[in-house]
Amino acid sequence: MRKALINADAARFPSGRSMQLSISDVLDAYRADLSNAGRARFSSHDATWLAFGTLMQRAVGVADDERATYLRGGAARMLAGFPAGSLTATIDTLARCALADGMDDDDFDAALCSAAMAVAADAEDAGAFALATLIIDFARILVGLGEFRLQGRLLAQQARIFRKIGEMDSALELYGELDEIAATHGDQELVARAHLGKAAVARVRGNLPRAREEFSAILKTALGSNEIRELHMHAHHGLLIVSASAGDFDAALRHGSLALALARNEERRIEMLTNVSAVCFDVGQFRAALHGYLQVLGKTTIERVRIGAIGGAGTAAAHLGDRATVDTLARSATLLLAHHAHEYELADMAREFSEAYSYMGESELASTYREYAMERAQRGGFYEIIHKIESFDLSSNKARPRALRLADDALTVARELASGDSEELLLAAVGAGGQQWPPGTV
Repeated sequence: MRKALINADAARFPSGRSMQLSISDVLDAYRADLSNAGRARFSSHDATWLAFGTLMQRAVGVADDERATYLRGGAARMLAGFPAGSLTATIDTLARCALADGMDDDDFDAALCSAAMAVAADAEDAGAFALATLIIDFARILVGLGEFRLQGRLLAQQARIFRKIGEMDSALELYGELDEIAATHGDQELVARAHLGKAAVARVRGNLPRAREEFSAILKTALGSNEIRELHMHAHHGLLIVSASAGDFDAALRHGSLALALARNEERRIEMLTNVSAVCFDVGQFRAALHGYLQVLGKTTIERVRIGAIGGAGTAAAHLGDRATVDTLARSATLLLAHHAHEYELADMAREFSEAYSYMGESELASTYREYAMERAQRGGFYEIIHKIESFDLSSNKARPRALRLADDALTVARELASGDSEELLLAAVGAGGQQWPPGTV
């Protein structure tokens, strides 16, 4: 499969467990993230991250029996200062912490954990990995070891961050700890979270049979809670990717349909659409693939998702002979290649532009992008990408995925995606990225 929305970003600040030990201050972590990304800021949410992280950091230094009171009071003071529309779900959670004086300790810990995970996930998606890790560190201290399910959720998110910054062995170690907690308490949600994490690591490392095994194990857990329902969605999403990689496109589309049915919000649906677009590309439905990727680019500002879609859109446009669209996408993505974050997605994006320009007979540009892709893939140990780079013949611009016969329902999906105006979709896609899509040349 050409695209895979498995997070495998990389960052070049002190990482792994040493990162946690060497950075223990919110502002220091944030400054490290900015320096690593080469930015002045990440998003309109930066102030929210810092305010929340500072509250958590100070709470860690407060006596155990005074923390809840301190956090409630601090949350109440913070609420008035949050900008409108800033992490609304987290603000609602903070309001519960601040205003529900009758909330018992267990409910308070759950609300605090939910807020910390939401803020950390937002920072993580933007590329502020050190800050995200530190917020999770503080949350694990504040909720206490007795809250095993909350600890497991936090542990899974922390392992995911390690996976994204390329610390695969550290991530697997944390997933192993999660397995132990799950087994000790017989908790099916934590069992599923551990399977999901190990599946993601296996997929990024190119071990598709192990990834399929781990994703399939998630589906053995009974659908009960909303959390397990979402984990089933991720499992179907992963099986879509694994099935498509094995050439089983009927299974891929079946799992894609099930994942879409379980998706709880637009963000999750965008991830599904990215991979459905990839399947369309693989079966030779290039217009559908292009439009699917452009729709993704037009609907999200999450950098890792945009990076994952721009290369696919460029390659699909190349197969359609649309040089103008390829060049527009390449110019828009150029400065992203100077960053040291989201390494897996950037390596794959560069590989796809190498193929796109090769298809169009532009051997010099194809070689340039190939070098970018290989350097990143080797540095991150992304063996699947390395194999794809080495297997692709730059001297040939005739290699095309052959058109495959689709089942009626799958063909309907492709035809629906292929409808619409390509130029309008391109303008919306490029315009949606704002400052993350600067003009430039390679």
